[in-house]
Amino acid sequence: MLAVIFLVAFPKGGFKVADIPITWGYVILFLSVPFILPTIFDHGKAYFSKERRLTLGLCLPFIVYSIFILLLGTHESVGFLISFILNILIMPILFMFIFGKLIDSRNFESLFKKVFIACVRFIIIFGLFIFVQRILTGNGLEIPYLTVNIDDFGHIDEKFNLRGNIMKFTSTYNNGNIFGVCMLLLAPLYTQIEKYKVYKILFFISIALTLSRTSWIGIILFFMLLFKKNLTTIKGWSILILSIASLVIVTPILLSLLDLDMSFLFDKNLGGRSGQLNVFDNFTFFGSGHYDVIAEIVYASVLQTFGFVGLLLFLVYMFSALIVCLIYKKRKVNLTYDHWGLILYPILCISDGAMLFIPTMVFFWFLSSYVLRRQFDVTNTVQVN
Repeated sequence: MLAVIFLVAFPKGGFKVADIPITWGYVILFLSVPFILPTIFDHGKAYFSKERRLTLGLCLPFIVYSIFILLLGTHESVGFLISFILNILIMPILFMFIFGKLIDSRNFESLFKKVFIACVRFIIIFGLFIFVQRILTGNGLEIPYLTVNIDDFGHIDEKFNLRGNIMKFTSTYNNGNIFGVCMLLLAPLYTQIEKYKVYKILFFISIALTLSRTSWIGIILFFMLLFKKNLTTIKGWSILILSIASLVIVTPILLSLLDLDMSFLFDKNLGGRSGQLNVFDNFTFFGSGHYDVIAEIVYASVLQTFGFVGLLLFLVYMFSALIVCLIYKKRKVNLTYDHWGLILYPILCISDGAMLFIPTMVFFWFLSSYVLRRQFDVTNTVQVN
C-alpha cells in the first residue's frame, strides 16, 4: 500500500538524475517486484489468469514491434526513451503478470479502497488549498522530495501551468494537464467507491480548475456515460437539463475571469499542437524509425515513429483490456463504472494523453488489471504491506 500512497498522493516526490525523474512511487513499485514475484508461484506454477494472459497477448505485438523499431532506429532523448520502455513496454507485464495475484487477493481489495479514497481526498484538499493560496499570495506550498521533485522546487509555474494570470490546479502532480488526465482515468473507480457527495463534487471541481480543455472534454464525456446509464428516470433527465444549463451559464463566466473568450474552446491551433497532425498527410507503413517523444496527440506521435502498422498494433494495445472484458462478458466481466476509465483515456489521447509522464500509465495498467480481477478466486496468501 506504500506504493499506492506515493503513486496517487505524492506521484512527483523524488529527485532527478540527469533530468530523469526518480520518484518514490516508481522506486517502491519496482523494489516490490522481488518480494511479490515468489508469491505468484504455487507448486512451481505461476498464477496467471486467462483474462490477463489474453490481455498481455494482445499487447505483445506492439511491444515486440516497437522494440524492433527502436533497436533499428534512432532516438533523441535518453529520458523519453527510458520513459517509453518503463511506461509502455514494462507496465503491462508488471500489472498483468507480476501483480495479478496480488490485485485478485481479498487483502488487497479491502485495503486498497480505503487507502485509495484517502489519497484522492488528500490531493483534492491539498490542491484546492494551494490553488487558493497562489491566487491570494502568488505562491503555493511546495514540500521538496514529497509534493514536488527537488529539482523542480520553485519552478512549477514553468511547467505550462499558467493560464493567463492564473495557475492551473496541480495539487501534487505539478502539472494541470497530467492531474486532469490521471484523475479522469480514475474518476469512474473513485466516484463508484466514494461515499460522500461533497468529495465527488470537489473532485470534479478540481479537474475543471486544471483549466485544461482536454480535462473539460473528459468531464463532459464522463457525464455523458453517466447520463446514458441514468436517462431512464425523471430524476436523470432533470439532472441532465440542469447540468447543461449550468454549463452554458458558467463557461462564459469562467472564460471571462481568465481574460479569454469562446474562441479559446475552438482554437484552430489546438493549443500549439496542430503541427502534430501534419503526419496524417504524409505517413509510411513502418514509420520514420526516429523516436523523439510520445507528444500530446498520442496517435499522431505513434504514427510518426512506428507507422501505420505500428498505429494499428498500438490501438489493439490500448484497447486490449476492454477487448478481453467483452470476450469474457458472460463470465461476469461487465462494462461497468470500473471500465469507463479505459474508455475515456484512449479518447483523451486524441487531445493530450500525457502518456510518458508519471504516473499516467501506472494508473492505466493498474486499472486494466483491476477490471479483470476475479471475485477473490485466489486464496488469501498474498500479504499487503
